[in-house]
Amino acid sequence: MELWIPLGLVATAIHGFSTVYSKRLYDLAPHPAQVAFFCLFATGAVSLVLLPWVEFSDPRGHWLDIILVGAPFALGHYAFVLANRYGDASFVVPMMGFKVFFVALFAAIWLGEHYNPWVYIGAGGAVAGLFFLNDGRLSATLAALLLVLANCILYALTDVFLVRLFRAGFNALEVMVYLFAGGALFMVPIALWVLRGRWQMTRPFARGLAVFGLSQGGGGVLLMFAFAVAQKATLVNIIQSSRGVFAVLAVFVISRIGIRGLEVLDRGQYLSRGIGAIMIAASITVALLAR
Repeated sequence: MELWIPLGLVATAIHGFSTVYSKRLYDLAPHPAQVAFFCLFATGAVSLVLLPWVEFSDPRGHWLDIILVGAPFALGHYAFVLANRYGDASFVVPMMGFKVFFVALFAAIWLGEHYNPWVYIGAGGAVAGLFFLNDGRLSATLAALLLVLANCILYALTDVFLVRLFRAGFNALEVMVYLFAGGALFMVPIALWVLRGRWQMTRPFARGLAVFGLSQGGGGVLLMFAFAVAQKATLVNIIQSSRGVFAVLAVFVISRIGIRGLEVLDRGQYLSRGIGAIMIAASITVALLAR
C-alpha cells in the first residue's frame, strides 16, 4: 500500500471528527457569527506553531498559487461553517463529498490529470453512497445546500493549487502554513467588518476552539503529506469521500459521551448510513485498484 493512502485515511478520520465537533461551537460561542472566523483563526494559530520546523522555499514565481491556496480555503471554510449552522452535521459533512467531481474537473483543466473510466466510476459510487448517508433524502434548507455547493467548489480549487505547489517543489509543512495561516490572514478584514466589536471570548468557547484547531491542524499535517506524496488531487479526494463515514461515527461516539449540541440518529438512520459507508468503501477500493 502506498504511503499516501493511510495518511489520507487517518487525516480524513480526524477531520471527520473536527467538522462534526464544530457544530457544538455554536452552543459555546458568545455570538454565532464568531464561529466561522474563530475556527479559522484557531487553525491558523496551530499551523504557526510549526514555524521553527518549516524550511521555506523561494516563493518567487509562485505568489499567485500561494494566494489561491489560502483565499479559496478561507472562503470555503466560511461557507462550510455557515452550512453546518443551517443544516445537521451528518448532512453537511457527507454532502461535502461532491467536491470530488469539481476536483476531477479542475484537475483535468489545470493539472492534466486523466484516469481510466473506472476511477471516475469509483468517484460516482462514492457520491452515491453519500445519498444513503443522508438517509436517502435531501433534508436540508436551500441555504445549507447552496453553502455546501459553494464549499465544494472553493475547496476543489484549493486542492488543485495545493498540488501545483507540491509539483513546484514546495514541502508539506510550508504549504500547510500558506493554507491555514494565509487563509486566516485573508479573513481578518472580513471578520473586522462582520463581527464589528463582537470579539468576546469565554473559557468554554476557547477550550472548544482549542479542540477544533488541534484536530484540524493535526489532520492537516497528515493531509499535506498525503498530497505531497501522491501529487494527484483526484485520488486523494476519493479517499476524502470517506469523511462522511467518519462523520457519522463521530456523531455516534460524541452522542454516547453525552456532549450536547449535535443531532441524535435513530436505528433506521444508522442502517441507511451503514449502507452508504459500505458503498463508499467499495467505491474507493475500485478507484484505487483501477488507477
